[in-house]
Amino acid sequence: MDIKSKIDNFLSKALDGETTIDESIVEQFGERCKDALRKQFNNDKQEFSIRMSSIGKPLCQQQLAKQGADAERPAPSLKMKLAYGDLVEALVMAVLEASNVNIESFQEKVEYKLGNTNIKGTLDVIIDNKVYDIKSTSKYAFDMKFSREDGFQRMLKDDPFGYISQGYLYAAAMKKNFGGWIAFNKETGAIAITEAPEKGDAYQVKAIADARTNAEALVNDVNFKRCFNKEPEFVRRKATGNYTLHVNCRYCKFKKSCWGDDIVFRKNPRGSTYRWYFGEPK
Repeated sequence: MDIKSKIDNFLSKALDGETTIDESIVEQFGERCKDALRKQFNNDKQEFSIRMSSIGKPLCQQQLAKQGADAERPAPSLKMKLAYGDLVEALVMAVLEASNVNIESFQEKVEYKLGNTNIKGTLDVIIDNKVYDIKSTSKYAFDMKFSREDGFQRMLKDDPFGYISQGYLYAAAMKKNFGGWIAFNKETGAIAITEAPEKGDAYQVKAIADARTNAEALVNDVNFKRCFNKEPEFVRRKATGNYTLHVNCRYCKFKKSCWGDDIVFRKNPRGSTYRWYFGEPK
């Protein structure tokens, strides 16, 4: 059976009361939960560093982070969201173990040299000689990307968090193939396996090349340049004459440092939603 079938088989038996979970798995789950709380609530403020988990993000975002640009202060609930993500990851790991998936390694620290820069990270899991990354996702991301047959291709087209570079860097560091993502829908509890292509050499070469370009730019402090332009607003496929932030910029915590007074957060004149506009919306 494949990974998903083994997980579904275990969970189905658990629903029927026909299985148990080994105490060693329970104990390990508890330790991972403790580590998650320590990570989220006991760590000192982290200085900027080049990591596998972030090197694939837009370069402009990373440059502003390195420069120490003023960032939007997130809502306090973000800390709970981050902690919840780590706890979910521990739960998924426990389910994988209980499902008799062929696990070779969990949470292994890795290192890879990009040009003259050593970049570090911690991979999630190696299964059947492939590196997989575990992601807790919103229902929207799960439905639109991770649970789709063409999920990998969708990720190629829209990867604002650098998941592709992250996965292929983990794999390259271990000299193994990248298997894809094990995604957990935080709202429904569903699990999906987003498989990377079996013959993914070309994707790996590009992912690592992109990561190397970003790393060299950060190390050499190349001049800041925005990766995105303002976008025309369309309603029912018709241009309104307004311009808004690119979707990647909307979720960037440095957007005010980047765009300054050019952008304002206003109500959409044609609806009840708010968005970032360039100037007063018409």
